Amino acid sequence: MPVIFQRINEGQASQAATIIVQAYVEPPWNEEWSLEGATARMGELSTTPGWIGVGALEAGQLLGFAIGLPHTSASGRGLYIPEIAVLPSHQGRGIGKRLLKLLEAEAHNAGFSSAWLLSQSQGAAAEYYKASDYKQVAKLRVYSKSFG
Repeated sequence: MPVIFQRINEGQASQAATIIVQAYVEPPWNEEWSLEGATARMGELSTTPGWIGVGALEAGQLLGFAIGLPHTSASGRGLYIPEIAVLPSHQGRGIGKRLLKLLEAEAHNAGFSSAWLLSQSQGAAAEYYKASDYKQVAKLRVYSKSFG
């Protein structure tokens, strides 16, 4: 069956929770998501006003997804990409690249002037984004603080 790339709705986005659980346990992320936590994450993203979601479906099953959220700053209206993931069994087939390109096209059509994301600074994930023409921003850094 062919893989179909299309916009997804909130219901389809909730199905992506299982992809998060499976994809992020793998290197380079090594994150242990619970299904409950991943479902909450997808609920947060898919109920954000102006969100854009795209998916790769085969026989109605979601194989991968990419989510973008509006982010307006002094430089204009950009799309923040907080999540993109593909089932490990379907990685390495170009699905992630096609999802990213579709999300970019949908964002451009919706009037966004740019897209940005956070990812690892080195390794396979960094190379994937560099190959898709994303560049590391030299003047920005991620700062974090744990509570408790």
